[in-house]
Amino acid sequence: MLPKGQSTVGVVSPDISLWNHCQGAADGYSRDNDGYVSATWDRNLALRWTTGFPDRTGYIYRIHSGPNMIDCQATLGDYNPHPDEKEYAAIGGIKTNQIIGWTLVKNGVQGKEQLNPFYQGSVYSNMGIGGAQPQLAAFPAGHVAWSEAPWSQYSTCAPKRSARDFFKQKRACSPAKSNQAFATDYLEYVNAICPECE
Repeated sequence: MLPKGQSTVGVVSPDISLWNHCQGAADGYSRDNDGYVSATWDRNLALRWTTGFPDRTGYIYRIHSGPNMIDCQATLGDYNPHPDEKEYAAIGGIKTNQIIGWTLVKNGVQGKEQLNPFYQGSVYSNMGIGGAQPQLAAFPAGHVAWSEAPWSQYSTCAPKRSARDFFKQKRACSPAKSNQAFATDYLEYVNAICPECE
């Protein structure tokens, strides 16, 4: 499953800001350049979303946890605009071999789960989620969160370490690196701990 803004799994998209992802587009859907795929850890919530559209067909995917799954609430804290969605955002997409199975929901009725023949449980058996990744929040420059823990350690508002730092001209807090640079670093980490993840 690819993010809306990508054509290849596991690459950094133009907008890899978790904050922008959770904000969504003005129409309530994903942004065109989004770098994440939305998932929820609450199956009942997924079922309510899917059955909330009578006359439509949808799927509920059962996905194995992996380090590409970022906990939106743990990462954004009080700045998460939709904590009720209980979202894990898959950076770079969800790998085919990470999908355990899927259930068709048609006209509000659940079918039987179909197991994915490409699922590789042995690859993901010891994998947990990526958890909180404050460096991926990517709030806009000047956002108040950059001056607060845990995000301040990834910003230009990091604590002063020397007299020279103390006398530098104070400026608005912003990320210390681009959101693409933080995301590239994180995806390199994911690939290092899970080289068999497609």
